[in-house]
Amino acid sequence: MPGELESLLKFEIPEIIFGRGSLKQLGHCSRRMGGDRVLLVTDPGIIATGWIDEAIAYLKQEDLKYVVYDNVVTNPRSFQVEQGALEYSRKECDVIVAIGGGSPMDTAKGIAILASNRGCIQDYVGCNLITEPIPPLICVPTTAGTGSDVSQFAIIANPGKMIKMTILSRAIMPDISLIDPRLLQTKSSEMIASTGMDALTHAIEAYVSSLSWSLTDPHASHAITLVFRHLKEAVYKKTLDPLEGMAVASLEAGAAFSNAILGAVHALAHPLGGRYDMHHGLANAILLPVVLKKNLEYAPEKYALIANAMGIDTRGKTSAEAAEQVPEQIEALIKALHIPTKLSQIGVRKEDIPCLARDAAEDLCMMTNPQKYGVAEIETMYQDAL
Repeated sequence: MPGELESLLKFEIPEIIFGRGSLKQLGHCSRRMGGDRVLLVTDPGIIATGWIDEAIAYLKQEDLKYVVYDNVVTNPRSFQVEQGALEYSRKECDVIVAIGGGSPMDTAKGIAILASNRGCIQDYVGCNLITEPIPPLICVPTTAGTGSDVSQFAIIANPGKMIKMTILSRAIMPDISLIDPRLLQTKSSEMIASTGMDALTHAIEAYVSSLSWSLTDPHASHAITLVFRHLKEAVYKKTLDPLEGMAVASLEAGAAFSNAILGAVHALAHPLGGRYDMHHGLANAILLPVVLKKNLEYAPEKYALIANAMGIDTRGKTSAEAAEQVPEQIEALIKALHIPTKLSQIGVRKEDIPCLARDAAEDLCMMTNPQKYGVAEIETMYQDAL
């Protein structure tokens, strides 16, 4: 009996509403979540695009009151989460809506945790430490990459310690993910490229994770295919068809990694965000080929299947030979996107590597990598990426 219980697996995702114009459903979704006063979490950049004005109009159609909280930056800070929780309480809100990329959505998750569990956000760093249910949470992504709208992760920066804190709990999975591909049109080409590489990293790491299984693998594999089919066109043309393809890729990659967890790329990327305030997707893009070359020997069969998902002809090749083409294909994609390929290009210093490596070795995401690397091996990977 205990052995049977140990083999149980779960696959959990929010309710998903997808399609062009689906933002119109925001008021209705908020109302049926029991809402009367909405805390709308976003950032100044999203407000400037006009999407928040449109969202507010849909809230007003349902006679919902609302409060906008926009004290959110890239790599959201712990104090911003705590300020947002105070605003939620002071204004007597009962539903949280996040509109934006990973930063507003992770901030909203942190606010939701504190709204019902109290304390400070550092109390919940780790796995499954949230004991009280959070308020209803609706996420509306404006990027195709983060996957936070369908995941049980929240990443919050601790500026005092210059680290990024990982919170992993089923309790913070949103109730509804409302995905309107129109909202991707106002992102810069650079942001589309970086967030697209984030989605690709999610999919690859979920596929080779030690917790991957038969429900996560198809989503991860299809996300990889979609990124290679649509990302370049999304970056250079910014038309709705490729953007919609990337929205699906982000959704599927998010569903995969939320249930299979991630790997060494994210373990190495998180300390970079904490110390340098680096964009997460860009950090992943630079680190991905380096980590893959290290990982290949530990999961060659999986990487061979990833090669197929990328569209590589692997006929007549061994698994190891097919796997070796994966980092080459990713490097070619990064080159085509014209984004940085070295950490030194974006300010990372060699003298910080020992500290970065120690933090990466302790990151939760390292636990599900095909091979758990120690500090010395991680230092070498950082140096290779420098």
